[in-house]
Amino acid sequence: MSSVTVTLDQPASTRTAAPDVAEPVRSPWRSAFLAALAVWSATIVVHLIVSVLAWVPRGGRAPDLWHVLLMWNKWDAGHYVRIAESGYHLGPGFPAFFPLYPLLIHVVDAVLPGGALISALVVANAAAYGAFAVLYRLADHEFGPQVARRAAWYLAAFPMGFFLFIGYNESLFLLLAVGALYAGRRGHWWLAGALGALSSATRLFGVLLMAPLAIEYLRQHGWRLRRIRADVLGIALVPLGVVAYSIYCLVELGSPLAFSIAQDQWGRRYTFPGEAWLIAVRQPGGHSLLSPTTLGAVLDAGTVLVALVLLVLCVVGPYKFRRDQMYLVVQGGLTLVMLMSTEVGGRAMQSSSRYAMEAVAIFLVLARMGAKEAVDRSVLVVGMALHAVFLVIFMAGTWLVA
Repeated sequence: MSSVTVTLDQPASTRTAAPDVAEPVRSPWRSAFLAALAVWSATIVVHLIVSVLAWVPRGGRAPDLWHVLLMWNKWDAGHYVRIAESGYHLGPGFPAFFPLYPLLIHVVDAVLPGGALISALVVANAAAYGAFAVLYRLADHEFGPQVARRAAWYLAAFPMGFFLFIGYNESLFLLLAVGALYAGRRGHWWLAGALGALSSATRLFGVLLMAPLAIEYLRQHGWRLRRIRADVLGIALVPLGVVAYSIYCLVELGSPLAFSIAQDQWGRRYTFPGEAWLIAVRQPGGHSLLSPTTLGAVLDAGTVLVALVLLVLCVVGPYKFRRDQMYLVVQGGLTLVMLMSTEVGGRAMQSSSRYAMEAVAIFLVLARMGAKEAVDRSVLVVGMALHAVFLVIFMAGTWLVA
């Protein structure tokens, strides 16, 4: 008698009835954690090698581990460490950095030796490992294990993927956002809302998760309002991270909008949707081809443009998603629209080249395209080459990559 393997985490539309004698059930989370470990370990090795090679021309000899860590402590990483050590009363611009990541640094610092910088890297790398695992589970649930493995590797190979491993909140936000999407897809709405709330305590854009979660909730209930249950209130938990931080700002800093006021210190403003992208395209005018202004604008606008093309491929063409997977397209679309509508410090779409990796759908569609060996090799080789180059630029302290 033939047998069929049944996985409880498999989409309902593709499950088959259990036979009389079934093979052992595959452990989906075990596969995810093992795949994440491989991706995380390999990327860490690459980072260490690149960091040593980038240092040797300056000092004449390989640096010790502490000097490598200091090279990774640039720009926002230093702000998070200072907040973890001293709180938000450091200056008017610091409340712009949302509290969950520095709070976790502070907690870990109380347990681990080495100071807040070490704790920041520990938190970021633990979150990166978790993000790879959860992305694997989401991709496996939607498209199967082959796509899942490629999606995890492609995220690590993303040109700005090194931000997941250094003292930034990128990996924490991605872990929580993807976790919320996966929990909602599985119908665990209170968990999805709780993870969404933590994401909005990590970054303001976490509140955008309400839209894809609401769409997926309604789809699961047949788009009929009478089928809505009390668990829909789980989605209402998502903004609570921002609400809690606002209350803290009122009590400690004198204004519930202190985090918004602090954005003015960094020159952040929001434009009409898409206008910031047009500004970025025009910004190089009058500057030399290799000036930081030109290169920064090309990097940010170009990255978002590529992400948009990939998002379009999620809805048209041979790799388009099923209708029940549109929640992923909505999440990616909202992320990219917000990036195309944000200016920071007079530079349109600053840092969009790293924020674009939060549009989860682009990695899933790219991983489907990667079934062709030529595409798979090209993504990994080109992605990791750019990844290494931008890591060196970041360690050099230029604001082109920040």
